[in-house]
Amino acid sequence: MRVKYFKELEELKTEVILFGSAIESMSRTLQKAFVDADYDQVMQLIHEESNIRSKERRIENDCLRIMSTQQPVAKDLRFISSVLKIANSLQRIGEHTIEIVELLDFIDPINNHFAVNHLIEMNDKVIVMLKKSLDSFIENNLALAQEVIASDNEVDALFDKTMEEIADRIRTDKNNYKQLIDTMQITKYLERIGDNTERIARWVIFAIQGDPEQQ
Repeated sequence: MRVKYFKELEELKTEVILFGSAIESMSRTLQKAFVDADYDQVMQLIHEESNIRSKERRIENDCLRIMSTQQPVAKDLRFISSVLKIANSLQRIGEHTIEIVELLDFIDPINNHFAVNHLIEMNDKVIVMLKKSLDSFIENNLALAQEVIASDNEVDALFDKTMEEIADRIRTDKNNYKQLIDTMQITKYLERIGDNTERIARWVIFAIQGDPEQQ
């Protein structure tokens, strides 16, 4: 029975790793759209919404099944609880990415937009954060998780700077205010992606050392 139990935990970890890899790939595809304004590939992400929700529900169901049938305690229970939260954050990141893609249809071409360099920088930072948070989960690496938490301050600072510049432009560019509002919303979604990536890192720390402040 214990062999089956440990195998289930390993399979659960693999599910999260694969889910995280798919979400990271979405973020990288979005970056290509920011840089090249090539929307053909990025627009395909819109069709991934149901797939993302399905993966999150599957992980949730597996977590609940293991908790109800195996009654894990201590470290294993922390791990399963963390997996539930990490899967939820990954699902939110995926949905925010899709919401950004939908807005790109109204900002064409994005690579000519005055704020595109800020968007590229923000997305680059959250991609690095996401990769580090997933690596910290795979490796049980506290140091990497803590780096992610520290990096979120950089994303927040860039968010504030970008929002301020967009607000200034709205006051002077009345002809393009709708595009500017959409750009502001994209900036907000990128900031939320950063927040959810930070949450992943905090749950990794909780899984490793059980620090309630990381919840």
